[in-house]
Amino acid sequence: MKYLILLLSSTILLSCSKPQDKTFIVTKIRSASKLATTEVILNKIVWTDIKGRRIHGLFKKNNILMFNTEATLKLGVNLKKLNENDIMVFGDSIVITLPKVEILNFSYPHEKYEQLYPISNFDIIKSNDKVKKLDMVFREAETDIRNKVKFLNLETITEQKTRQFLTKFLAQSNYNNVVIKFKQ
Repeated sequence: MKYLILLLSSTILLSCSKPQDKTFIVTKIRSASKLATTEVILNKIVWTDIKGRRIHGLFKKNNILMFNTEATLKLGVNLKKLNENDIMVFGDSIVITLPKVEILNFSYPHEKYEQLYPISNFDIIKSNDKVKKLDMVFREAETDIRNKVKFLNLETITEQKTRQFLTKFLAQSNYNNVVIKFKQ
């Protein structure tokens, strides 16, 4: 992040006097690659019902396996998609049209799965060769998280944070009027 700020500062300071330096600005901003302005940690309870089994003629109750899981999402702007037509400089004013906000990183590591007790008994699922079913449950949970992210209004929040960051940053480079838009 510090390198991004340094790179953007030097680019804008060197090029704010000449409109033909727009290509230079775009090249330097693109080299910064991705600007992540929002990181969100989501918790999801995942559960499945494992059918009971017979032990010595007696039928054991169904076992519910329940886990607390954690997914980490980083949202931001892929600056490599920026081109010359997306930046307009008018003296001390700059208008930038940024690419659409996207999920830059989605992490749903199994190390973050925490078994909840006393409901769960993971030893039973291991002995019953039900690991494939549990893996399927976690895959479905990941798909569910990805599908429901759009309902969390994270795109709007990320746009606001990106605007705030770039407006303050560009104001330090003598741009008094900064307009930041996002492609649809």
